[in-house]
Amino acid sequence: MKKRRGHVTATKLAAYLFLLPGFLFFCFSILIPFFMGIHIAFTDWNGINYDYNYVGFQNFIGMFKDQRIAQPIRNSLVFALIGVVAGTVFSLGMALLANSREAKAGKFVRTVFFIPVCFSAVLTAFIWKFIYKEVFFNAFGIKSPLGNPDWVIPAIILMGLWNSSGINMLIYYSGLKNIPTDLYEAAMIDGASTMQKFRTITLPLLTPAFSVCVTLTLTSYLREFAMTLSATEGGPGGASRTLAIYVYENLYKFSKAGYGQAVALVFALFCILLGNAVSRFFRKREVEM
Repeated sequence: MKKRRGHVTATKLAAYLFLLPGFLFFCFSILIPFFMGIHIAFTDWNGINYDYNYVGFQNFIGMFKDQRIAQPIRNSLVFALIGVVAGTVFSLGMALLANSREAKAGKFVRTVFFIPVCFSAVLTAFIWKFIYKEVFFNAFGIKSPLGNPDWVIPAIILMGLWNSSGINMLIYYSGLKNIPTDLYEAAMIDGASTMQKFRTITLPLLTPAFSVCVTLTLTSYLREFAMTLSATEGGPGGASRTLAIYVYENLYKFSKAGYGQAVALVFALFCILLGNAVSRFFRKREVEM
């Protein structure tokens, strides 16, 4: 018995030792900067000098008086709304195609549509800037939508779909594979159409996949930063400036690090609450097989 207990203790110790490097990296890269950001949010630090003063909740109160913040908030919400709807339809469509009876088509779809996931957001932005500027203009005589205030957000969302939909596709594909074929066979015997089978069997049993994909897609588009900054820097005329870019500008361009941290803190809290609410909404509707 003593040997058994000693073996269990050694196993737990080894597990904690393996977790230690990752935990230290998490603390160094995320946890410590997060608490430092909370501290800075209550100061007037400009991000350069060592000296700063505590201003209490002045930065948070200033958010409600800042007229410039309205457009970034609206843009972030538009990104999230269009991105979630388009991303869900696009990813689920690819998953259905990959799950088709044609094995060759399924393998082709899984391979081709997952390749862009390997590209970084910055590289994706440069690739699509070239496509929008050179290919569209030379082939169709159409100017780049990145320079059009009405089309810049849909154009960036298209870039995001190309870059990240492969991950959601695999999640939906895994969910489709877990649906028992007996249910489809029974529905076929009852004379159900393809749309009826999709609405009454596929969608309800894919709710766990929706819980993951919709939540991740929503929070990802709310935090949209790198791709938009690389493609347009928030332009033209602020038409694609998201709240994340607005925080970045306050931190590094306007020398208002304290205010920028306050906005970032409120924004992070909003994303956490919204993500939890959306996840809970779908989890309550999950169907057990």
